[in-house]
Amino acid sequence: MSKFIVFEGIDGSGKSTLSKNIFHILQNRNIDLDLFREPTSFETGIELRKFLQNKIHLSPEEQMKLFIADRKESVNRNILPGLQNKKFVLLDRYYFSTAAYQASSLNSPMEILQRNLVENFPKPNLIFFLDIDPELAMKRIHTNRDEIDVFENLEKLITIRENYLSILPKDTIFLDASLSPEELTDIAIKKIESGK
Repeated sequence: MSKFIVFEGIDGSGKSTLSKNIFHILQNRNIDLDLFREPTSFETGIELRKFLQNKIHLSPEEQMKLFIADRKESVNRNILPGLQNKKFVLLDRYYFSTAAYQASSLNSPMEILQRNLVENFPKPNLIFFLDIDPELAMKRIHTNRDEIDVFENLEKLITIRENYLSILPKDTIFLDASLSPEELTDIAIKKIESGK
């Protein structure tokens, strides 16, 4: 039986580590599954990564169009094929990230979320949000990364976290991202097993 599980959080929250840990545990249990991330590794995602690394400039509207185009690639080439093949599909970032990160005076987080929802992208069965103090997130980023992307400063991360909190669905599972990777993995696995 397929299940679509999304991991969200600000940079430095540990969601990529958690999604990989969950993937390996479920794989070892012989569950058929895939792990993907957004932006994708397709051409649209490569362009987005250039923007995130400050290598190209995109207007807010160009950003939105490219994020939605990349999500269509993600859905059509990664997510739907996995779900149709009765797999668990784990996804590191989804449209909640776009709404939280791309929000501006021109587009509110809710407006961006609506622009994604009208595309009828598949809805996740479970959403994990790794909640972390933005100051701790910045410490992790400076400790663990050689390159800092365009959104990785304290002021932006504070705003992005607030944006997330304004749009995440009521059934989102909030995890304390200050816990160890092992503790987070254990909590998340139990939630996946219980289905809520």
